[in-house]
Amino acid sequence: MKRLIEELKQRGADKYFHEMGLELETLFQAPDLEQNPYREHLWELRRNEEYIIVNAIPPKELQDHLFWEEWFIHEQKVHHHILSLWRPPRFDEIFQAPERDEIHPPQSFGRRWYVVNDVDLRPLLMRRS
Repeated sequence: MKRLIEELKQRGADKYFHEMGLELETLFQAPDLEQNPYREHLWELRRNEEYIIVNAIPPKELQDHLFWEEWFIHEQKVHHHILSLWRPPRFDEIFQAPERDEIHPPQSFGRRWYVVNDVDLRPLLMRRS
């Protein structure tokens, strides 16, 4: 996944992950994967006084079958959410995305998302290896 890691570094995601106490190369390590499982996702980096956030969100037209993932630090605790528009077998909450704000990616606005609070910080799509 060298190409994905390089793309994320170019966007500055390595710095965001580092501030969360996570290392990009370790987090996205999947030597058995030949193709980038995030090739359809858009990477959105957000920051404000309370949050540092890395989003991997699919474009709206692919959200019926691809997850949105977000890693964020809030009050010095790192979180990993896996969000979907469909109801998974287990979920922790429902998030009604606002029509607009400064922390969520625009592709999420105005939609209802099922949220799984994932204690495993590894990217979901990198776990296939």
